[in-house]
Amino acid sequence: MGADAPHASAMVNAPQSRRWIPLLRVLAPPALLIVTAAIIRLSLGPALERLPADYTASIILESDSRFRQTPDAAFAAFHQEGRRVDQVLSATGDVAIVQSHIDWTTDTGEVNYQTTGLYGVDRKTRRNVAGYGDQSRSGQFMFPPQLRGVADEVWDPYYGGPRHLAFDRNEVVDGLALAVYRFTIADLDETKTYDYLPDVPERFGVGTDGEGFLWVEPVSGTLVDMTDNGHSYFVDPATGKSIGDFSVWQARYSARSKADLFGTATSVRLRILAAKIWLPAALLALALAWLGIGLLRLRRGARPDAE
Repeated sequence: MGADAPHASAMVNAPQSRRWIPLLRVLAPPALLIVTAAIIRLSLGPALERLPADYTASIILESDSRFRQTPDAAFAAFHQEGRRVDQVLSATGDVAIVQSHIDWTTDTGEVNYQTTGLYGVDRKTRRNVAGYGDQSRSGQFMFPPQLRGVADEVWDPYYGGPRHLAFDRNEVVDGLALAVYRFTIADLDETKTYDYLPDVPERFGVGTDGEGFLWVEPVSGTLVDMTDNGHSYFVDPATGKSIGDFSVWQARYSARSKADLFGTATSVRLRILAAKIWLPAALLALALAWLGIGLLRLRRGARPDAE
């Protein structure tokens, strides 16, 4: 009879262990849904916001310009097209080396200006990283996703130095909410940039002023449009004062590039919002619904036993 005691105890414990199975069926799926939501929110979301290691982009600009080579020459007015191409050459950890090229070509096919530079860019914040690239730069190279109005400077290949930024307004364009920044640049020394001109730098230095607006989709960080009014002028080295403009321009993104950038911003914005908000929220709602319904069924199933 003593030998039958362990067997009897096992038979008593078996029904008790089986009582936990319905509860596990209620709790396990919501737990899995919550873990999945957290993984998507904390892993996939940041991955979508990170500058891709194979990132490349091309933008077309247009400009109505006036130009002359010497202070006493007459201005020639013309229309020109600009092309900016960015490409990540390598990415190590949080820093990407980006090659950025800009050239301007007249309607007759003559190249007026071109430059290529290497930029060290933080893949999370899109800021220029000191110690990388072909020179030390500050400010933003691009705008980061989840922009919160904190950008105060941008230094990209469009100008040879940093542009100062100030938030101007929020604006809705074609159904897309945008943050609009005003930029200014003053007394930028571009003597080396224009050393192909006669008497530069032998007799004259070169300065540049400019101002304009940048339209940024803040969730994706996509710059979807830009306007720029600027002028470059000869500088008397002895006095440091301007002795007359030689280049005056009004530039903007082309209609084709704006349409492409609006499409890109919309697509990236939807993916980021889906990964960081909508999909995790849907999974959490499903987990709560499953848990609530499951507990309700367990409660109803236990009532006869309680009676």
